[in-house]
Amino acid sequence: MAWDAALRGLSVGLVERDDFGAATSANSLRIVHGGLRYLARGDLTRMRESIEERSTLLRIAPQLVQPLPVLVPTRGSGLEGRLALGAAVTLNDLVSLTRNRHLAPPQRIPRSRLLSAPACRRLFPALDTNGVTGGVLWYDAQLRHPERLTLSFVLGAAERGACVANYAQVEHFLLEQGAVSGARVLDRVSGEFYDVRARRVVVAAGPWTAALVARATGAPPARPPPRQAIGLNLMVGRRLAEVAVGLRSATEAVDDPVGGGSRYLFLAPQGETTLLGTWYAVSDEGDPRATLERGAAALLAEFNAICPSLRLSDTDVVRRQWGCLPLKAGLEEGRPDALAERPRLIDHATAGVRNLFSVEGVKYTTARRVAEQAVDLVVGNLGLADPGCRTAEVALPTLPDGMSPAGTRMKQKEILHAVRDEMAVTLADLIFRRTQLGTPPGPERTAVAEAAHLAGQELGWDPARQSAEVDDVMRQARLPMAAAVAAR
Repeated sequence: MAWDAALRGLSVGLVERDDFGAATSANSLRIVHGGLRYLARGDLTRMRESIEERSTLLRIAPQLVQPLPVLVPTRGSGLEGRLALGAAVTLNDLVSLTRNRHLAPPQRIPRSRLLSAPACRRLFPALDTNGVTGGVLWYDAQLRHPERLTLSFVLGAAERGACVANYAQVEHFLLEQGAVSGARVLDRVSGEFYDVRARRVVVAAGPWTAALVARATGAPPARPPPRQAIGLNLMVGRRLAEVAVGLRSATEAVDDPVGGGSRYLFLAPQGETTLLGTWYAVSDEGDPRATLERGAAALLAEFNAICPSLRLSDTDVVRRQWGCLPLKAGLEEGRPDALAERPRLIDHATAGVRNLFSVEGVKYTTARRVAEQAVDLVVGNLGLADPGCRTAEVALPTLPDGMSPAGTRMKQKEILHAVRDEMAVTLADLIFRRTQLGTPPGPERTAVAEAAHLAGQELGWDPARQSAEVDDVMRQARLPMAAAVAAR
């Protein structure tokens, strides 16, 4: 939204409580889905939207988004048979005929095709071919580093004149005669408070949106029913396949209330590691660690049941990635405990507070389109002449792709770039979201200590602060990421 509004010529301020995209946005399965699942429901409108947004991300961020082959084995003669799945991906190709318009050759999405069972086994050696008649191979896209894609939107906004700040926490909203006129913001680095004035305010705080809006409206967040689910992905320390693989879960709805049971689980290669996902559970107000422990065991058990030759165990897991996602919760049709499918864009004038808007998205793939809709609403509310959205056309800034790989020495210029030009404030920002030093099985303490020394020289850290930053990074690397996020 900040990038879109800045491109339209608005004066924009963006404040973020922690680091940019450090929570759910950085912890996705990294697959940009073209909406193939909507085909089974006959929802071609949403399918085309997803296809268009996938193409947009491939076009505007080619260094961070790339085509991803996806394999689904075929079995029997029913809905999972070669005829049915072959027809589905053929129709997918027809619906997405314009998917490669204005894309450079490396970014283009190839046509789908049928594979033999031996070909499937070559791509996914752990596949149990008993009963497998072959497979279908189609293409989606993959986020190489979602945290850096988020940062590229932020930096793009800044280049166009937006004032952006991380570690700037909204304490409360400024209210004048029933209208929001800005926010009181805490600079979490200096401890100072600032008033940020604005004619319109949009809250886009993910799972914290409802609670933040309540500070202005005075209305408590809607409970019950629960509004959020926890989504968990596991990263294992070996490459299990040469393509992403979709496998039908045997879990019934009673044990998978959020997902509805019998859904596809995916494994997606990430360099020398593989992401497994996704496991869902309704979120509660307590410490999420026990829930995530249960989810990790359940997800490993599901993949082992589908492919026993994987022989996955706890020792294979090098990182847990999780985040909070909105549930339908009676706000849209369907089961209240099912994942939300529609973004929520609200003008809170209906609750008696003017000039305040909120937006909650449901998936990264369509975030750009949802932002466009939000800025359309704000521009219209301001009564301004609208030059129109350009975020589907203008390329995002090209960022260095994570800099140095894990375990290597870092150059001073890389540290200075991350601090001066990419707003790294803590060593964790630098290790996990600006470089590849945090890539499993890293980070190595020696490299982290060197980075702390270089960053400390720029940021004015004394030896005690440097040591504390190193300890914090190593603690986050050792613990499940759930513990690190929950502790904030």
